Amino acid sequence: MIIVNTGNGKGKTTSAIGQIIRALGHGQKVCLIQLFKGKSFYGEQKILQKLENLSFFNFAPKHPYCFGNKGHQAAKSECLKALKFVKKVAKGRKKYDLVVLDEFNIALRDGYIKLKVLLKVINELNLKSNVIITGRCAPRLLITSADIVTEMQEIKHHFNIGIKSKMGIEY
Repeated sequence: MIIVNTGNGKGKTTSAIGQIIRALGHGQKVCLIQLFKGKSFYGEQKILQKLENLSFFNFAPKHPYCFGNKGHQAAKSECLKALKFVKKVAKGRKKYDLVVLDEFNIALRDGYIKLKVLLKVINELNLKSNVIITGRCAPRLLITSADIVTEMQEIKHHFNIGIKSKMGIEY
């Protein structure tokens, strides 16, 4: 299965984490590859790193739009390293039942990764693994290629009335 979690609402990564927990509960092997999320900052990272049968990798820990202290060229370079790593996972002998590409839609949106290249890699991965791709702005071609697509729609968010991020909710 190829699963896409997209949309401007909260819950894309959270949903993927739920799928990871479900897969691990069945004794499956999982690979999580994250973009644009600092290591050990988010609560899910802290707990997931402790679980058996989960391989966890982090690239491009800061997105220039959000943090401003890392240039676009550096972010693109990190995203390309992540893509190269995903290719290695696809061609490697180690079998994962589930591979999660967290925030890869953002890398596509921002032009850090080319859609055709990622689609080819996803299709290679999908020969031996279920694949989840998360992030806002999933491209139409990725959506049509997927088996399951969920769009998280923001109805109301506390940011809009000036309330800051809450530990355990946003991070």
